[in-house]
Amino acid sequence: MEYCIIGRLFISNVAEGEFMQLANNRERFGLLTKLLHWSIFILYVVQFYLVYRREYLPKEAPEKLQYILLHKSLGVVVLTLGILMLLWSHVGKRPPAPNNSKPKLILSKLVHIFLYLSMLIMPISGIFMSILSGRAVGVFDWFKIPLFLAKNEVLAEKIFYVHLYTSYAVIGLVSLHVLGALYNHYIAKNNVLRRMTCS
Repeated sequence: MEYCIIGRLFISNVAEGEFMQLANNRERFGLLTKLLHWSIFILYVVQFYLVYRREYLPKEAPEKLQYILLHKSLGVVVLTLGILMLLWSHVGKRPPAPNNSKPKLILSKLVHIFLYLSMLIMPISGIFMSILSGRAVGVFDWFKIPLFLAKNEVLAEKIFYVHLYTSYAVIGLVSLHVLGALYNHYIAKNNVLRRMTCS
């Protein structure tokens, strides 16, 4: 489903002659924002799958190591895309907030703020957890983040819980984000969902 959404973004933009419209405008988000948004969402889904699927593998299964190595690599990708999205969100114009009540607008703003924070905290805590455990973070076969800190397993364990609880927060925040989009689309009947897709 998620891949269909991204595929439709390209098809729709080409059909409408907007393929080169990378920037946002007052009506809808541009192609770059959409790609970053949906790519990060898909990567989050894959990351959770890798972690929880790994727990059901036999203890000595060689796939367990491959899963965690891929999890680390994709974590660095999520961090990179998250930083790009945060920077891009401050460039140019953006569609205005929907005409909802003040409490709903405040809730929406808070959810977005904490989602951005989680996109930074979750991968950064994962990187530090690995480094402090004495394990370098490899990014596919491209490069490795070196061991720039001394091994400290006590601190690594504390950061593990930051990583863990942030993952729980992400589940809640994304759920609220999805519910908010569905509320705006089906109940408030505005264009909030359509401007982030190609409908």
